[in-house]
Amino acid sequence: MQAILDGARARRSRRTIVTAAAGTLVAAVTAAVVLPLLTGPPQDDGPPPAASSPSVSPDPDALEARERSRVIRSGSIDGKEWSVTLTFYPHVPDDFPSTDTDAGGKAGRDTDGGSGLGGGPRSEDLSLLCQRVFIGGVQVDHQAGRWAGCSVVAGEADNVQAAGLRSLSDKGASGTRIFVGNPASGTATARLTLDGGTVRTAQVVTLPGTSYRAFALPIADGETIASVDTFDGQGNRLTHETYWD
Repeated sequence: MQAILDGARARRSRRTIVTAAAGTLVAAVTAAVVLPLLTGPPQDDGPPPAASSPSVSPDPDALEARERSRVIRSGSIDGKEWSVTLTFYPHVPDDFPSTDTDAGGKAGRDTDGGSGLGGGPRSEDLSLLCQRVFIGGVQVDHQAGRWAGCSVVAGEADNVQAAGLRSLSDKGASGTRIFVGNPASGTATARLTLDGGTVRTAQVVTLPGTSYRAFALPIADGETIASVDTFDGQGNRLTHETYWD
C-alpha cells in the first residue's frame, strides 16, 4: 500500500513540474512577442535620421552677383497708369553702350571726362543703375533703346542725387508728368505742393542691398508746381525747391 501511495505522489509532483514549466514557457513566449512591440524594430548601425535642416541664408556672393529691381511707386493720373522702377546690375552688361556713360561723379572716368569704358575692357568695379519711368504703358525716352534711363555707377553704394520731371513729350514741360527724386541719405518723405494748394506726398524707397533710393510724385496735365520739399524721419525739412514750374 505504501508503494502505491508513493507512486501517486510522484506522478502528482511530475504534473506540477510540467505545469510550472509550461507556464514559464508561455510567459517567456509572451515576453518575446510583447517586447518588440514596445521597443520597435532593431536599429542598424547607420547614422540616426537627420533633423530638419534650418533655413540657409543666401550666399552674399550670389546676392552681389544678382540683378535687383524694385517698383518705387505706381498709380494712375489723367486716366493713365504710371510707374517708376529702379534696377541695379552688379556689372555693366556687355551690350550697354560704352559712350556717354557716367560712373557717379569721377569714378571710372578718363582725364577727358569720359567714362573710361571706351572700346577696352570694362572695369569690374562699375555697375549699372536704371531708373525707368512708364506713363500709359510707354517708357519715357524709349526712343533711346533698351538702356534708356540707365547710367554707370561705382558699385552698390555710389552717391547718386538727382531730381527731374519726366514725361513722354517736351522734356517734362507739359502733359502728364512724373516728378522723380533721388535724395540724400536720411531722407524719408517728399512733399509736392501745387499752385492751387493741392499737396501730394511720397515715401522714399531704397533698392534692397544698395544705397540707391527714389521717390515719385505725379503731376496732371495743366498742373503747376509751387514747391517740392523733402523731410527726414522726424519730420524736419531738409530741402525746399520752388523752381519746378
